[in-house]
Amino acid sequence: MHSRLNTWKKDREGNLTIIIALSLVPILALVGMAIDLQATNTSRSFVQYALDNAVIAGSKEMQVGKSQEEIEAYIKEFVEASIAAKGMMTSCSDVKVNFSKGSQDINASISCSQPTTLTALIGHEHLDFTVSTGTTYGIGKVDVAMVFDVSGSMEWDNKMDALKAAAKDAVDVLLPKDGPSQEGDVRIAMVAYSSMMNAGEYFEDVTNVNPTRIHTGAGGRWVQVCTKYKKRKCKKYKSVWQPGASVSTVTNTCLKERIGGEAFSDEDPGPSAWFVPASVSFNTGKNQWDEETCNDAEPLPLTYDVDDLKDYVDDLEPEGGTAGHIGLAWGWYMIAPKWHTVWPSGSDPLSYDEPDSAKAIIMMTDGEFNTWYNHGQGNSFEQAQEFCDNIRDEGVKIYTVAFDAPKAGREILAYCASGTEFAFEADNAEDLADAYKSIAQSISDLRIRF
Repeated sequence: MHSRLNTWKKDREGNLTIIIALSLVPILALVGMAIDLQATNTSRSFVQYALDNAVIAGSKEMQVGKSQEEIEAYIKEFVEASIAAKGMMTSCSDVKVNFSKGSQDINASISCSQPTTLTALIGHEHLDFTVSTGTTYGIGKVDVAMVFDVSGSMEWDNKMDALKAAAKDAVDVLLPKDGPSQEGDVRIAMVAYSSMMNAGEYFEDVTNVNPTRIHTGAGGRWVQVCTKYKKRKCKKYKSVWQPGASVSTVTNTCLKERIGGEAFSDEDPGPSAWFVPASVSFNTGKNQWDEETCNDAEPLPLTYDVDDLKDYVDDLEPEGGTAGHIGLAWGWYMIAPKWHTVWPSGSDPLSYDEPDSAKAIIMMTDGEFNTWYNHGQGNSFEQAQEFCDNIRDEGVKIYTVAFDAPKAGREILAYCASGTEFAFEADNAEDLADAYKSIAQSISDLRIRF
């Protein structure tokens, strides 16, 4: 009996070994499939990421006027380089690129094969997958207001030259020459501020005040009268006062901040919503005008004319203090729908609920907001905060650029920006150029919907 039991035990151990050996193959296959599926999903995710970015990059190439053949080659090279750089074992076919007829949409797909390891034990030496993607111009129209600080400090260290170069580069990105966008798809307005805002030809429309002030009063003039002649030539003169009426005029189109119930709104000018003109008075003691002044730069309403925009930038000159809240407000007014009553035909801002549209403000300063007039509404910093809250509430994106600005200037711009990715800081001309290009490209990307 003992001998038989030992024999049976040995037989059972042999059977168990065989059973375990036979079970090991499917177990390894299952484990291998899990590992291989995870590896394939990782590869698939990366290929999807590479294809997505390639098509978005291709759309940007389309924006600057590249041909479909150039864009297709660019997308294929982008994906191939991305996969090669990752060092993946995945092998993929060429990217198939399709351009939708009659539109600017790009669609692409790619088929790939991922080699397996343990799954090969059950006859599957590779796992195949296909990914696809596409872009379309989801936002067809964009209104952009560029707001420039042209205070006196911009004269230091060639800051104004750096600003002009950066701003014109941004215009080229937003309005590319020979680009595919229709006239008016992207429009840009420009505002320059310093101690006040120069309303220019729009002064009377926003103040209900004639920009030319006239002073009439008693007066006269001194004239030279000859008192001694010799051989018909005057040898001696004396000054003689000739009484008469005097008329003096001065034209001033400078503005302070708006006050009252609409101080921080985008309401169009009118009763209870007029703007406060700069002070102008006639000093009879000195027989001259005393007036508050501002920078010469007038607002440029929305336009897609690149030459007009660049001419505006070229004409900027630094002078005065930094009333940042006034500049910010006027940046808003340039793209505010209700202000169609002020701006000329063709510069009417889009409505906030216009389908497939967007609005953006690019606010720049090199200093702190240190100039304001109505103390009852808070200082310039506090008024700017109020404006930024209301502007963002309307869905307007606010980009900010602090150009070699002090702490207070950086703080208010950081507050106003629509997010940390919308706030830029530049310490020099190169940084400033990069900031404006990045912002312009970001705004352009609003027009690409993935």
